[in-house]
Amino acid sequence: MKKLIVIIFFASILLAWQSLAFAGNFGSPKPVAVPGGFALGVGYHHYESKWKPQDDSFFGISDIWDEVEAKSDRVYVQGSFSFLKDWEVYARFGGTDMRLEDAFAELQDFKGDYEPYGTAGIRGLFYNGGSWGIGPFAQVNYVFTDFENEISEVGIIDGMLVHLSDKRKHEKQWDISAGVAFYMKQGIVNFYGGPFLYWGKVDTEDDIELIDVENDALLLSASDSTTYEERGNLGGYLGVQVSLGKDFNLEVEVIRKKRIGFGTALTCSF
Repeated sequence: MKKLIVIIFFASILLAWQSLAFAGNFGSPKPVAVPGGFALGVGYHHYESKWKPQDDSFFGISDIWDEVEAKSDRVYVQGSFSFLKDWEVYARFGGTDMRLEDAFAELQDFKGDYEPYGTAGIRGLFYNGGSWGIGPFAQVNYVFTDFENEISEVGIIDGMLVHLSDKRKHEKQWDISAGVAFYMKQGIVNFYGGPFLYWGKVDTEDDIELIDVENDALLLSASDSTTYEERGNLGGYLGVQVSLGKDFNLEVEVIRKKRIGFGTALTCSF
């Protein structure tokens, strides 16, 4: 039976890898907190994925909103509670930035400073065989404030010296992930991972002004918005958890969506 679980484990990862990081570290489905106990931790996650607009038109002109490659770095503190044997809930609070490559019509990347975000999740085991087990997990992330960025360029259009100002805002960014994970314990090392489904969205608003520099005349003022959603819905992740002694664990994960992300966390249970 254990060999069958190992085969299914790696087969599911490979399937997710071939079909394919706003998620976060998922962790092992086996709780780090003891039943009725708590655990605290700190973590870091590097996220990469692709986002596409639901509507790519700007004032009726198509192909203006482009698909973008998103990247971010996230740091957080986490608290978890094991409310039932082999099950725990957890919450995180931290900061995340945002970088979107060539977001301003290939003139410049969008760069948003660190903003606060939060995470809520649940994970556990349907089956615990001691050296291996399987169980579900679910996680939701939300960025509490907006990302804003602006570019200012001067150039020549039809022989006219013009000044371009482009302000962009990304707000109400959220994502949710849910999947099934396996774990296999070998001494002080715990290997884990599995496939998961994910969805993510963010509302985007853009304000553009074009000014005739020589005559100080406004040539164009336009504002429009769209909603970006994360491409794909199937991902996979692999991780390793190492015991550093009584009550301390170190986790390292690789998460695959349309791009590869990675993360690490240090936890202490008590």
